[in-house]
Parts: sequence; C-alpha cells; structure tokens
Amino acid sequence: MGRYTIPPDWPLAESSERCHAGGVEWHFQRIGSGPPLLLLHGTGASAHSWAPVAQRLMADFECLIPDLPGHGFSSPLAQSTVSLPAVGGALQALLDALDYQPALIAGHSAGSAIAVQMALNAPSPPAHLLSVNGAFLPFGSLAAPWFSKAAGWLARAHFLQLTTALHGYFRRPVRKLLEETGSLPNDAMISTYQVLLRRPEHIRGTLHMMAGWDLEPLTSQLVNLHTPIDLVVCLNDKTVAPRQSVHLAERVSTSQIIEIPKLGHLGHEEDPETFAALIRDGLHRGE
Repeated sequence: MGRYTIPPDWPLAESSERCHAGGVEWHFQRIGSGPPLLLLHGTGASAHSWAPVAQRLMADFECLIPDLPGHGFSSPLAQSTVSLPAVGGALQALLDALDYQPALIAGHSAGSAIAVQMALNAPSPPAHLLSVNGAFLPFGSLAAPWFSKAAGWLARAHFLQLTTALHGYFRRPVRKLLEETGSLPNDAMISTYQVLLRRPEHIRGTLHMMAGWDLEPLTSQLVNLHTPIDLVVCLNDKTVAPRQSVHLAERVSTSQIIEIPKLGHLGHEEDPETFAALIRDGLHRGE
C-alpha cells in the first residue's frame, strides 16, 4: 500500500478523488447535490471528521471535504510555506481546479481560521461561514515563538513520530487522547483516529502545520470580514477555550454565537445531526 493510499473501509472511501493543485496532491471527497458546501477539518484530523455530517446533508448540498495538506491522505506543502495564508491559497487553487465555488464554508478548530482566511481573500466570498470550536487566537506573544520552534523540532524528530504512530495500534491511548478534548468518542471515532496515528506522514504534517501557525495577521484583518459567521461553541471543549469565539464575536459585527451544551471539541463527530441542522440553517440565513 502506498504512502497516500486510502484504506478500502475508510469513511466515504467510495467518494474519494485526487487532484494536484497549489503544490499539493490532494485527497478529497465529494458527495451530494445542491449548493456547494466546503467542509474543513482541524489540525490532526482529516476529511473523515466531517463525513457523518456530510452524509446527513447529501440531499441539501454538494459537499466537498478535503484532507488538509500533510493530513490524512493529502501530500504536504513545502515545510517553508506551511502558514495560514499558504494553506488558504492552496485550497483556493484546489477549488479553482475543480471549478468549485462554495456557497458556505464550515470549519472545525483550525479549519475555522482557514475558512475565515479564505472568505477574506476569495474573489467571490461565500454567503455564509460556520465555525465549530474555532481556533482564532494566537498562542500569545511570549508563548508563540517557543511553540513554533518546539513544533518545528518535533516535526523533524522521526523517532517521536514513529513512537506516536505505534500508539495508534492500541485503542486505549487513542480513546484517552480523544476524551481529553472533552468529547465522548464512539467506536468509529476511535478506529479512524487509530488509522491516522499509525501514519508518520500524518503526524509529521500535523506538526508542520502547528509549527507554521501564526494567527496574528488574521487577527488584524478581522475588521474586514463582512461574511456572516455562526460561531458554534461546544461548552465542554477542553482543547479550544470557548472564549476564543467570544473574542472573535467582539471584533466581527456579522457574527453570532451558538452555544451547544455537553459536547466537546469534536462535537460535530459526537452529534452530527445537530451540526447538519446548523449548516442547513446557515444556508437560509445566507440567502
């Protein structure tokens, strides 16, 4: 099996496609019919994260779900170009290659920041954005340089990647990792993240993205965001503090906060029906 071969039992494997654009050999999935909807996963996940939601939206939207560069089964960007604008630009190149102009973009965690970046830069911005537990704030002026250097070192530490990948063979560590996000993982969630954690390429891609993650430029541009955005906050999120979305709402006049009790950072995977309904509502508000 090749480095980027999709397992036959992977979620929505029958809908997987390939495209080379923006310096990335993309793996993406496309299902359904209707207004185009782009679904962006967070750091350390893959397109599978949105699969349960997309399956519930097939009658409402044409869903495009890419693996971000270096994640899942997409090849990485060059290490020197892994930044928020670079990832957004590579995604725009994919959309251009597919002649796909999303009416809505939904992002989870870091995918929310990418969605906002794309809305700011797109020739034709989407009508609506939906952020799920969005990661919008920098790590802080003191912590950010240390974090970037540490993540860059870890990305080059092949022993660590292989050691982490070995943990992917065992369910208990993966379950614990997911539970620490504040979510209650089901068997399907554990199995898919096990597959990802067995892949040193995925771990390396995740660390490269973390090392290049600088949100200061995006923060300064938020005043220019005019696209309506729903900021969905799961109140049991232990990974991204809900106050990040509150902080964004204070800067963006077109935003509204939607609080979801009990669910954690991976709330859209825990309860896909709720998030499918939120996306449908977003379509009507964007009309």
